[in-house]
Amino acid sequence: MNTSLRWHLCLPLLLWACAKVGPPAGGSVDKIPPAITSHLPAADAVQVPLDTRVELMFSEAMERSRTEAALFISPTSPVQYQWQGSRLRLHFPQGLAADQTYVITLGTGARDLRGNTLAQSFTLAFATGPQLNQGRLEGRVFAQHQPAASAHVWAYRLKPGPRRLLTDPPDYRTQTGSDGHYVFSRLPAGSYRLVAFADGDADQSWDAGEALALPAADLELVEGATLEAGDLDLWASAATPQLTRVQPLDQERLLLLFDQEVDPEQVTIEIQGLPVELLYQLPGDRRKLYARTTPQQAGRSYSFTRLEVAGQPLEWREPVRGNGRPDQAPPTLATTRPAPGGDLTPQDSLVLVFSEAMAPTELADLWVASDSTQSPAGRWQWRSPAVLAFIPQVPWPPGPYRLQGRTTALRDLAGLALRDSLFTLTFSVPEQACRLSGRVLSPAGEPVPAWVGAQGPERCWLVQTHRDGSFDFTGLAPGNYRVFAFADLNLNQGQDRGTLEPFLPSEPYTCHPEALTLAASAVREGLELHLVAP
Repeated sequence: MNTSLRWHLCLPLLLWACAKVGPPAGGSVDKIPPAITSHLPAADAVQVPLDTRVELMFSEAMERSRTEAALFISPTSPVQYQWQGSRLRLHFPQGLAADQTYVITLGTGARDLRGNTLAQSFTLAFATGPQLNQGRLEGRVFAQHQPAASAHVWAYRLKPGPRRLLTDPPDYRTQTGSDGHYVFSRLPAGSYRLVAFADGDADQSWDAGEALALPAADLELVEGATLEAGDLDLWASAATPQLTRVQPLDQERLLLLFDQEVDPEQVTIEIQGLPVELLYQLPGDRRKLYARTTPQQAGRSYSFTRLEVAGQPLEWREPVRGNGRPDQAPPTLATTRPAPGGDLTPQDSLVLVFSEAMAPTELADLWVASDSTQSPAGRWQWRSPAVLAFIPQVPWPPGPYRLQGRTTALRDLAGLALRDSLFTLTFSVPEQACRLSGRVLSPAGEPVPAWVGAQGPERCWLVQTHRDGSFDFTGLAPGNYRVFAFADLNLNQGQDRGTLEPFLPSEPYTCHPEALTLAASAVREGLELHLVAP
């Protein structure tokens, strides 16, 4: 056969072979999570030879680097990865240790070539001795009261000598599943400290600024026991915000932009030759901070002499060039709560949000009474320089409302009145509001004193439990709610998250695993939240 003929015969075969490599031209996209179909050694095998190679067989081809990164071996051991198609072999160059229980965990970061990840972490345990450890720790991780999928959970076995959380390698590692649940199995008896984090840059370690969850207490695990570790609540760790821009808006206002959210109460600013009279924010972007100053001189350079956030000094060397232009833009009513035509619960306040900080004027009744509008009894309260609330004297009776207010008494800090002298609010109070009730109990069924939160569509309600652990939310608007609880151990009416260095535990926290949907006038009773308190 000549060369030309051989190429003609081979060409269709080559094209057919290449066509198999890419994704199919038609049909539905593969969204099926990969799975482990077999493994060696067998689950819970004992007397495993020290020269054994561990094997994991997958249901399909995997993205190798991401799968290897999601594999955790406890106790920590050197390992080499060898792939043969969908089969992964783990070779221990130093061999397995004698009389040791090993736990191989594959986290939910492992994924196939289509990007589908494992639905749940996979765990394989075996022992080189005559028996396996039988201890088990399990719990859940949440972020903003939502189940946190693929969060890393590390377990440190407390031993004599100093150990630093998240800096020293842990004894055991795992990841949460799509429902935020995690399990450590086949653990020896001992004292353990857990910590969880969201690995934003996928480098298998925690970095400052990544969300973090600290435990409420250390755990004492006896041989063979299963222990509920309690829920962990991820929160943005305390990486110091950095100032990225300073912009004079007019002769008495500066805009400071940070790279993350800041609290005006924790910010200290001193500018040479330019006293700062007020720091405030507008609802929305909490990275923006406004500084009200004495009048600036046009073109003059002003330097920061002190800039701190939560006591941490920040560096900002660029001077601010003074703006001599007076503020001539009148303020506006930016938004209202509820929105026009929305629903209001009987106990709720009305909220007016302005486009800038307003002068904190003592207000009498702003309402205009007429044939088509009402004038409810209550009081006005400034919640922040740009947020004004009306608190009704009695709960709102059911029905539609149309209120009209006069803004002539309102001025911004430059003395400018609102562009519109009247505003109108329309809303409805349903005949029957929604209700949620239940109890906060310990795992043993005993009542636990706690604060309970119901995170709703527009706001979060907080109530304290009664002596029997019961709680009751009345007057809720329809919508989806996340219900959570925390034990207020220091009685400051807030949820404390602990500190990493030096280590201080968080306050105990728990969350209902599913969102609760309340239709109009819905009543949901008998909820149980189990809070593991120290």
